[in-house]
Amino acid sequence: MEDTTGPLSKPQDVPDELAKVQDLERAAESYPESPPWSDNAKLLVIAMAFVLAVIGIYLIRNVIAVAALAGLIAFLIAPLVRLGVTRLKLPRWVALLAAYLLVFFGTLAFGGLLARSIVQSIVELDPVGLVNEVRIWLLDQVNTQGHLVVAGITVDMNSVLDSLKTSVGTGDGEGGFIVDAERFLEYLGAGLSGFRTVLGFLTAVVTSAIVTTLIAMYLNVDSMRMRTATIANIPPGYERDGLMMLSKIKSVWRGYLYGQLVNSLITGTLVFLVLWAVGLPGAFLMGAIMVVLNMIPTFGPILAAIPGVLAALLSGSTRWPELENYWFALIVVGIYLVVVQAQANIVAPKVMGTAVQLRPAIVLLGLMVGFQVGGLLGSLLAVPVIASIRDVMVYVWRKTIDQDPWPDDDPIVVESRS
Repeated sequence: MEDTTGPLSKPQDVPDELAKVQDLERAAESYPESPPWSDNAKLLVIAMAFVLAVIGIYLIRNVIAVAALAGLIAFLIAPLVRLGVTRLKLPRWVALLAAYLLVFFGTLAFGGLLARSIVQSIVELDPVGLVNEVRIWLLDQVNTQGHLVVAGITVDMNSVLDSLKTSVGTGDGEGGFIVDAERFLEYLGAGLSGFRTVLGFLTAVVTSAIVTTLIAMYLNVDSMRMRTATIANIPPGYERDGLMMLSKIKSVWRGYLYGQLVNSLITGTLVFLVLWAVGLPGAFLMGAIMVVLNMIPTFGPILAAIPGVLAALLSGSTRWPELENYWFALIVVGIYLVVVQAQANIVAPKVMGTAVQLRPAIVLLGLMVGFQVGGLLGSLLAVPVIASIRDVMVYVWRKTIDQDPWPDDDPIVVESRS
C-alpha cells in the first residue's frame, strides 16, 4: 500500500483546500447582513476616529504646509483645466498638461521680468550708498567719548566702533598690508559654510517645488473622482444640503483667493505708480512687496509700507531734491494710507464681493492663529478656513433648532437616486 503521509502528498491536498475556500465564499453570500451598530458603538467609533485623526495630523504636521500649498495650486489651476476640457474639447490629460506648462512658462517669463525690474529698483536705491550714509550719520552723532544720544537716551557705542575697526589684516607700518592667516581661514570657513547653507536651501526649495507640483497635478487629475465620491456618499435625504454646502464653500474659496489676488495686483500697481510719480527710488520694488504682502489681510499692507517709508527717509525724492527727507517720508506715509484705504473700501468690495463677510476682530484672531500654525501660508488661508467653518457651524445650528439652513439661497434641484 502506497504511503500518502510524506511530503509528496501535499500537492494532492491543494485541490481539497481550494474547494474548502470556495465553499466558504459561496456560504458567505447566503449570510444575512450584519446588524446595525448601536448608538454607543457609533459614538465610540467616532471618538476613536477623532483621536486617530488628531494623532495623524500631529505626525504629518511637517508636510501639512506642502499639502496645503499643493491644494491651493490645484484649486487655482482648475479653471484652466476646465476651460481646456469644456471649451477646447481637449482630453483631460492634455488640458492638464497644457495648463501646467502654460503656468510654468508664464511664471518663468513673469519671474524674469520681475527679477530684472527688482534689480533695477535695488540699483536705484543704491544700498551701498545708503549704508555708507547711515555710517557717516552714525559717526557724526557719536561724541568724543563714544556715546550716542537718541531722544535723550545715551547709548554707549564703543563696542560697536571697536568692531568696525577690526579687519582681516593689519598694517605693517610701512604702507603695506600683512594678512592674518588664522583670521583669514576663519572668514574662509564661514564663507564656505554659508555657501553650503545656501546650496542646501536652494536644493530643498527646488525639491519641495517639484513635489508640490506633482501633488497638485494628481489632485487635479482626481478632482472629478473626489467630487463624485463626495456627492455619492452624502446620506440619503441630505443631497440638497450637501450640494448647497459644497457650492457655498467653493464660492468662499474661489471668491476670496481670486479676489485677493486681483486686489493685491491692483493695490501693488497703484503703489508703484504713485511712488514713481513722486520720485521714490525703487518704486517698482515697493509695488512688488505690496503685491505679495497684501495677500495677508490687515497686517500685510502695514508690513509692506515699512520699506517704502524707510527708503523715503534715507534716499529722499528724485523729483523734489530740495524737499527734506523726513517731509518726503511723511508724504509717502500719506500715500500708503490713501492707497490702502482705497483698496479696503473700494477695490476689495468690488473684486471680492460678499464671499467672506467676517468681522475684523475674527479676522485678526484668525490671522494670528494661522501664522502660529502655518506661518505666512497659514495667514493666507486663515480667512477662507474660518469662513468655511462658520458656514458649517451655521448649518449645524439651524438644523439643531429646526430652522431652514438656507433661508437666503436659491435651492438646488436634486434628482432622486432611486
